[in-house]
Amino acid sequence: MNSPWPLGRCFFSAKFPWLNLPPLGAVQRDLPFRGTYLFAFLQERLFPEGCTLCGKILESGAGAFYGLCAPCRKNLESLMPEPDTGRRCSLCGRPLISERETCLSCRNGPSRSFDRALSLFPYAGTYRNLLRAYKFGRRLSLGNFFAKQLLRGYKMLFPATSGQPECWIPVPPRPGKIKKTGWDQIDYLARLLERHGADPPVRRCLKRLSSENQKELNRERRRSNLKGRITVKEGPRFFQANFFKEGPGKAGTAEGSLQGKAYPVPKTALVFDDVYTTGSTLDACAEALKNRGAERVYGLCLFYD
Repeated sequence: MNSPWPLGRCFFSAKFPWLNLPPLGAVQRDLPFRGTYLFAFLQERLFPEGCTLCGKILESGAGAFYGLCAPCRKNLESLMPEPDTGRRCSLCGRPLISERETCLSCRNGPSRSFDRALSLFPYAGTYRNLLRAYKFGRRLSLGNFFAKQLLRGYKMLFPATSGQPECWIPVPPRPGKIKKTGWDQIDYLARLLERHGADPPVRRCLKRLSSENQKELNRERRRSNLKGRITVKEGPRFFQANFFKEGPGKAGTAEGSLQGKAYPVPKTALVFDDVYTTGSTLDACAEALKNRGAERVYGLCLFYD
């Protein structure tokens, strides 16, 4: 049997051809996840949600896995930029409407700490609704669709094997967000990539200090809100003791302090986020990494606003 799927696939494919299960190799090329579409399909049958955009019943394993029917996925990906097609800003990666190499926002804005970024989809209309369904409606199956787009974006940023980053680094959530809401949309994408062996690996080496919520600020205040508010995490801490003996036959005393080292910082890193608005979040992450020794920092965002 040539199919790399277990025998269960043959049974289900024969009994239920509408499952539309692809070969495992195709799934791994499409998205490096070890899981199959079968579990997603069964979950959709037991607890139907339908296509996130059109509400159509999801009748295939792929549709259930991504939370989108095939026509909606095709329409969404039609605006996905392809390598070497279209003109995009050489700094932020948004589409250009002029003959210059950089967009008006990057030309008139402050200098950037990151070296280059790529933003994939416009944050408007259907795309905006899609992110809101994932981010606020917790339609977690959409995480698989977004993870797939991140992987496609990675290939666009690094078409050659040389110069690739050492790791993916998720933008850190606000302090207390995960404890308060139970999740963070970027952390969930990081877990999807991490769980299924993304190459390069995911490293959570950044933390965010208390600051105002970016989405509640205008563009000007966003630029300064995170300045110096994202740092590299400290590594494990230990007690460093110093012993002192007062004299022969006398008990000694110990003094010491907590010691620790910062997490090692990669020389080249890829920071990813959901929406690129002013670039201040990516910039703060890149500044923190370069202050600790990183040489090149790239950014990848699902949407641009």
